[in-house]
Amino acid sequence: MTIFDKNLVQIIRSNRKKSALLKVTDNLVQLVVPLNLSDNRIHEIIKKKSAWIKKKLIENLMLPKHKEKEFVSGESFSYLGKNYRLKIIQSTENQVKLKNRYIQVSVSKGGSVRDLLINWYQNLATKHLCEKTNRYAKIIGVCPRSIRVKEYKSKWGSCSIKGEIAFNWKIIMAPHSVIDYLVVHELCHLLEHNHSVRYWKLLEKTLPNHKEQRAWLKNFGQTLRI
Repeated sequence: MTIFDKNLVQIIRSNRKKSALLKVTDNLVQLVVPLNLSDNRIHEIIKKKSAWIKKKLIENLMLPKHKEKEFVSGESFSYLGKNYRLKIIQSTENQVKLKNRYIQVSVSKGGSVRDLLINWYQNLATKHLCEKTNRYAKIIGVCPRSIRVKEYKSKWGSCSIKGEIAFNWKIIMAPHSVIDYLVVHELCHLLEHNHSVRYWKLLEKTLPNHKEQRAWLKNFGQTLRI
């Protein structure tokens, strides 16, 4: 393994980084480093972390592979950590609802099952995330300026300096406990806008088992998509 083997390690130099950040996404290893970090130092970091890199690559290979949805009856979709079968019914109106162990989509001629499902997920995400955010905000003693649900490509939530909190709607596919972790994670940033030791202690005070939920999101978050 060499630092210039782009099939194994991708080196990204950034003038916004003060320290090295190593991450493994799918089968790609990325090392983000300060702009002026020497090649020798980069080589040392990779050599030191080689066992960790191999471990993460093996773990990624064992994760469930994402298969593009066809949006046909019988397919499996997640909601709040449980899997439901899709049941499509031709109808004169467009509607999505949970019925027994199915997500039943009534769709009119020319309607889009995918669009109906996404709209259904987004509405439920807004409902649950707002309820959880308001509940945990009272527990922590903070008051977010706004709560939004949107779509992110590479993150689950954000908290601005102004106190504006936003969540990725796809988190609604995860178990309740994982959603709780995300909500508390962002709310704690209203008090500590960083990931310092003080921040993690604050989060642990509200969610003692946060490490377990954080690990779940890290390992299985990539499966929460349509």
